[in-house]
Amino acid sequence: MDIAIAGAGLIGRLLGWQLGREGHSVTIYEREPRDQLTSSSYVAAAMLAPLSEYPDCEPAIWEMAQASLKVWPAILRELDVPHGFDGSLVVAHTQDASLLAKFRRRLARAQLKGVQELSAHMLADLEPELAGRFTMGLHLADEGWLDNRVLLGALERECGQIHFGSPVDPERLSGDISVDCRGKDAADPDLRGVRGEAIRVFAPDVRLSRPVRLMHPKYQLYISPRPERVYVIGATQIESDATSPMTVRSALELLSAAYTLHAGFAEAEILELNVGVRPAYPDNLPRVQWHNGVLRVNGLYRHGYLVAPVVAQTAIAEIEAVCEYSSTANQ
Repeated sequence: MDIAIAGAGLIGRLLGWQLGREGHSVTIYEREPRDQLTSSSYVAAAMLAPLSEYPDCEPAIWEMAQASLKVWPAILRELDVPHGFDGSLVVAHTQDASLLAKFRRRLARAQLKGVQELSAHMLADLEPELAGRFTMGLHLADEGWLDNRVLLGALERECGQIHFGSPVDPERLSGDISVDCRGKDAADPDLRGVRGEAIRVFAPDVRLSRPVRLMHPKYQLYISPRPERVYVIGATQIESDATSPMTVRSALELLSAAYTLHAGFAEAEILELNVGVRPAYPDNLPRVQWHNGVLRVNGLYRHGYLVAPVVAQTAIAEIEAVCEYSSTANQ
């Protein structure tokens, strides 16, 4: 079948790739020009860390995240995308130790597997450059990260033809099936925008191999590694769909917190100050639903990379059901 997809973010490309492998003809339309990508999937830290998110996420997200973690390794290997699944670390400075203890208790009450309490010595064994900086921490096994920009590039080469700089109305696209993956730009009154801010730095004096979260009274700072000593630093989550540039206050808070985690960030080069607006429904859960003959796939909120494979599988099942019905009707 001919399938038209509006939106070349993570879900649009993942769907295009998987549908193309199943023999469908896929065309994707993207509003933004090729050299001006600002989507949340492009600026994301792309951490795959469901245990880290557990206290603040819905049970449905937890289940989708667990299923997606089983799928991601094969996808990343096939597309040759840098990634790591050596677990993540959660740490806190002495004055914020109570926050780490509270987080640990919440995970313990849920009886979740893969949570290991770390002494200062154990923490140093896992990430030597954190030695002497923290007296305790948590190791969350099997969590990880992926290089989102390499992934998006690999999917672009495999997902069918993408028409950049082409805003479209999904209900007017030609093709057998139309899919709306436009995120916050979709014409869905139930969607809201949630602003996220992240800083990319080149830090040659820092050698962290795992995602690290720093507990803080105001926010949870996260640092996600990339190849060649590049790191994504973020934390902010603002109920706003504003796409204005990052403020000085946000930048100072993020960079100052990163410096308290590792002094090597003081000499890091700032590569980018990024803002992304993530689409969310009132219940913060993704939706795959038909509307006026168009399959809407949206509302991944801040869990995009964490749940994308399962959301894509759900959408593909809907599309295949239509294909099977059409085939039967034509016989």
